Amino acid sequence: MRAERLLAGVLATAAALSPTATRRQLAGGLAGGGLALVAPPALAADVLEIPPATTKMGGLLEKYADATRGAENSYEPLHAVNRGFRLLKPTTWNQFDGEPGAYDVRWVDVVAPAESVTLSTSSYNAGQSIEDLAAVDKLGAKLAAARGTLTGARARRSDSILFYDYSFSGEGRRELLTMCVHKGRLWQLTAKAPEASWGKREALYLNVVGSFVPKL
Repeated sequence: MRAERLLAGVLATAAALSPTATRRQLAGGLAGGGLALVAPPALAADVLEIPPATTKMGGLLEKYADATRGAENSYEPLHAVNRGFRLLKPTTWNQFDGEPGAYDVRWVDVVAPAESVTLSTSSYNAGQSIEDLAAVDKLGAKLAAARGTLTGARARRSDSILFYDYSFSGEGRRELLTMCVHKGRLWQLTAKAPEASWGKREALYLNVVGSFVPKL
C-alpha cells in the first residue's frame, strides 16, 4: 500500500533543476566546478551525462550519507533494504527522520520552516529504471496537471543512474524534484520554498538535488 500511495504521489508531486544551460555551458561548468554542473536545459528530451554535484557552497552544505535506515522507519542492516544514499544537506537545518507513508528523512530551515528538502522512497518492482515508469516528458506532463506550471524537465545520468529532474512553479511556491529507480526502490528528492525566497535558495537547492545518489 505504501508503494501505491507513493506512486500516486509521484503523479501529484513536482520539481527540479533550473531551465537554461546549453551543452557547451554545462561542459564548461563541469570543467570549472561551478554551479553550471547542476543547471539543466529547458525541457530537454535527451539524456545528459552529469556527475553528482560536489560543491559545499562555502560551508552552506555538508556531506550526508545514510547506510542504516531500515524499512518503515526501523533500523536494519543496509543489505536488508538496500536504502543507502548520499547527498549534500543544508548545514544548519533541522533533520526529521521518517514519517511512515509520507517520507524517509526531511531537512527544514530553522528560521523559515516553509523551506525544506525531503527524501521519500518506496519499493518498486515495475522496472529497473525510471524510464520504465514513463518518458521524461510524459511524466512531467502528468506532474504539471496536478502541481502547476512545468518550468524545466530533463533526463540525466549521474553515477550510472538515470534521473528525471523537474521544476515547477505555482500558488506562490517553487519546487525541485529529482526521481530515479535503483535497487528495487523508487526515490524522490524534493526541495521547496516560497516564491518570495526562491532567488536566495535556488543555487543551494540545485546543488542539494544534483548531489543526491541512492548508493554509498
